[in-house]
Amino acid sequence: MATEVGQNTLLAALKELIGFGRTSLENVEKDVAKGGSLQEIVDKKIRPLFGLMSAGAKFFNSLGVKNQKEAEHLWEQFFQNTDVRDNVEGLLQLEVEWDCFLKRLDVQMQMSDTVLSQCPAAQTLSSDTQFIHIQTKENVSLDHLTELKNSKKLLEAQSLRVLVVSYGSLEGATFWLDHTGYEFDMLLDAERAVYQAFGLGSSISKVMKFKLMLHYSEILVMNRQLPDVPPQFIDDLFQMGGDFVLDQGGKVIYSYRCRSPVDRPSVTQILAAVSAHS
Repeated sequence: MATEVGQNTLLAALKELIGFGRTSLENVEKDVAKGGSLQEIVDKKIRPLFGLMSAGAKFFNSLGVKNQKEAEHLWEQFFQNTDVRDNVEGLLQLEVEWDCFLKRLDVQMQMSDTVLSQCPAAQTLSSDTQFIHIQTKENVSLDHLTELKNSKKLLEAQSLRVLVVSYGSLEGATFWLDHTGYEFDMLLDAERAVYQAFGLGSSISKVMKFKLMLHYSEILVMNRQLPDVPPQFIDDLFQMGGDFVLDQGGKVIYSYRCRSPVDRPSVTQILAAVSAHS
């Protein structure tokens, strides 16, 4: 149990996590400084930073805790010790340096999230916007989709229809659909035209931020498997998502651009926006 962990065990775990994180960050910074294409940097050079997920899981397990909150509660019990305070401050400083490096990298590589954030997002979506309907493999527009029968009625009290929009390949989208059992209509925006219209770009800093890596560590500690997607179906690991509600005329009445891959609005938030528009 976490309450049985001694000061020495805590210090050793903190030092090991900080050591791994700092060494990984310094090595990646040096490698990126040598230059290379965007593809080379995102596909190879920054990949070692994902190792923080496993290092974080080892950290939590060694302390007998399940998440960051429990770890913080544990080290607070030993905060009167100078070494503990210094190492906790070292961990927090590492987080700052980690996130700052990734933000600089977004700007340096002109990641699309950085570029698109400087432009206003679309307020309407044309009814002739083209998609591929994943289930039927048909080329469809929003006009045609209104004629298709819903797989399932969600939020029908508000007369809302749910559509999932994906990017990449048809095969990748089909794989995701088959493995999730998703029942709603799914559309493929292969060229990411709609993503760009809504200001949704790719961001290294939002996908690999320090706290998010430790969030995935928590998933590993709980023995939950992260999605196992074949490499050929991973088109852009850093593409951000969002939730948008359109009225029948294609006007955007609710817009939510996710701040991280795990950031999504609640159904309550969406319903409140719809009710306010009604």
